[in-house]
Amino acid sequence: MATTSFTGLYYAAPLLILPAIYFLRSPKKDAKKPGTAPPGASFRWRKALDDLRTYIPLVVPKDRIHQRRMLSYGAITALCIGAGRLVKAVCPIVMRQIIDKLDSPASKGLAGLPWMEIALFVMLRNVVTSLVSGVSRSIRMRASHELGSVIKLTLYNKLLDQTAEYHDNKRSGSMWTAISNSGAMVVEFFSYLVFHELPMVLDIAVGVATCWTVFDRNLGLAMVGVMALYAAVSVCLPSEMRILFQSFAGAKERAVDIGYDTILNWQTVADFNRFDHERTRFSNAVHAERELQVEMERPFRWAGIWRNVVAGTGVGLVCLLGCYQIQKSNRGAGDFVMLFQFWTELFSTVDMLLDSVTMLEHFLADSSKIRELMQMQPAVRDREDAVDFELDDGTIEFENVNFSYDGQREVVKCVSFKVGGGQTVAIVGETGGGKSTLVKLLCRAYDVTDGAIRVDGQDLRSVRLSSFREHLSLVPQSIGVFNMSILENLRYANLNASSEQIEDACRAAALHDKIMKFQDGYAQVVGEKGVKLSGGELQRLAIARALLREARIVLFDEATSNLDAETEERIQDYLRKWYAGRTVVVVAHRLATVANADLIISFKDGQVVEAGRHDELLAKRGYFYQLWNKQRLAWEPSSSKGSGSEEEGVSGDAAT
Repeated sequence: MATTSFTGLYYAAPLLILPAIYFLRSPKKDAKKPGTAPPGASFRWRKALDDLRTYIPLVVPKDRIHQRRMLSYGAITALCIGAGRLVKAVCPIVMRQIIDKLDSPASKGLAGLPWMEIALFVMLRNVVTSLVSGVSRSIRMRASHELGSVIKLTLYNKLLDQTAEYHDNKRSGSMWTAISNSGAMVVEFFSYLVFHELPMVLDIAVGVATCWTVFDRNLGLAMVGVMALYAAVSVCLPSEMRILFQSFAGAKERAVDIGYDTILNWQTVADFNRFDHERTRFSNAVHAERELQVEMERPFRWAGIWRNVVAGTGVGLVCLLGCYQIQKSNRGAGDFVMLFQFWTELFSTVDMLLDSVTMLEHFLADSSKIRELMQMQPAVRDREDAVDFELDDGTIEFENVNFSYDGQREVVKCVSFKVGGGQTVAIVGETGGGKSTLVKLLCRAYDVTDGAIRVDGQDLRSVRLSSFREHLSLVPQSIGVFNMSILENLRYANLNASSEQIEDACRAAALHDKIMKFQDGYAQVVGEKGVKLSGGELQRLAIARALLREARIVLFDEATSNLDAETEERIQDYLRKWYAGRTVVVVAHRLATVANADLIISFKDGQVVEAGRHDELLAKRGYFYQLWNKQRLAWEPSSSKGSGSEEEGVSGDAAT
């Protein structure tokens, strides 16, 4: 009868192959567009492994002290894992001995109880397991905390190393969310990999090897076969799983970006009374995220059914095969208990191990921003043979410079000019002509496409960027401040500046008296993006920072465009004296303010139209002359004070 049942199992076993054939099928035929079919399992796993390699620099610290510490953690972890696996392998064997002795005729009364085996089982199952688990947990927490801080610092430094090209196009909300959560995300995944998945793999190997040894090869092969089928069903079913996870991660990022931008630009929302619009926009993003979350559950419905079919049939197959062998070899009940304990724990371990596949897919989708950042190289970086910049007199030379942001439309075309050390050059022209781009190229925020920019005869691409920027002082069009006090923002330009130096710089920028009217004076917090300061106050703060920098090369990009004429004149009077001995590049907002420049460059459509001193350019009656007359027409009707009112009434509309 037993033989008949056992033979029947072999006829029923092929039924387990059917779901595997279904799951290992080719991509869906209804995906008609090229490239729309979900990738096969082989491709997905190769891609997953390639993605995981990206994290190696994060989880393997370069610092030797951290390396030694992590190696010591790894050694202790290996001992704990080995001890835990040994306990799991021995406990079922000890349990078999206890049951066999309890089942024997000699086991009568207290004296006949297998005290030694019971004590050993309790010691292994509770005391040793708790001790190993406690040590492992402690090591895991220490390693996780240390690794988490290293990962955050690494990604933060990587983000700082990126150039203007990256930061001009990034989505700050989703990127910063990824960076701030990166330590916990990566550490959680890799600690789970080391402290859970690796032990589970060893548990499976030890369990199969023990059953193979204690029973026979057929039982071991049956276990391996059932677990392999179960794994195939679990892993290969949702071929579109990763695509859904990536879509879900993208939906989460969109919701974060919308929320971040809305809060960051709350004043704009209020100015246009678009609260309902933003609520609707964010609500739609959240709903799209929720719908994708529901959609992700769909591939697992059939997976759950097939997994249960394989699990139930497989467990039954192995147990019946074990019973057959136990009955055939006259083994005791303890052998069946040991087999059942091994098998249930093994199958439970396999189930948890396969659930980690879903965790892997989630992790790879959620951490795509981290991988993107880790794989990205700065567009502007030092060459291997770069040397420190050596400042002489600050001579600047543009030689046949061409530049394009997108590689298609050139915004700077064959620009050549030279500014001697200690001279002032003004760049004027209409809006969108490329004036600010010249300043960015000189700061080496971008590298030129063709040509060269030299300072004191040194090509900027051949010197270390940090050593060159130490000699620059910049007032940009878009002024950035931190949500800190005025004093902290000012001292950012010169970390060693004294209070007297800071106050002198603010007086020169016509800002000191205004600051002293604030309730907290220099301790006044400026707010996010400087919202507590006016546009003019922000520009004056930026000018004061430039003065504190004490650099020999100065770049002013429309530095006084938001100031009234009287304040601008006061600042210009001081700057004309301060410019002495410095090479100054000014992007002019009002043409009258650069009349005394050593060189004025008229810039239009990315090209130098003409260059010379103020009176020379007016005498040519060319492009500069046209700009000058446009501005005079704007201020002359309202002029009432002769030449002194000329600067007050100049319109910047044509010169920006």
